[in-house]
Amino acid sequence: MSEYVPSSARNRKGRPQLAPETQALADELARRAAEIHARADGELSIGEAVALAAFRMGVEGPQTMTEPGDES
Repeated sequence: MSEYVPSSARNRKGRPQLAPETQALADELARRAAEIHARADGELSIGEAVALAAFRMGVEGPQTMTEPGDES
């Protein structure tokens, strides 16, 4: 399998550049999703592969914001 290489399309006009930490996280999510999708042999859609990769990374979406200390 070939290594995931992010495209330069992410810097299109009208699209803000992400902070380096956020971009690294997005690239890692994309890499993992591409790997999961490739291994699934058509059993998972790209969206499902992204959701699974995010879940595995501990970034379940969508997330709700809670106030600090509000862990009832």
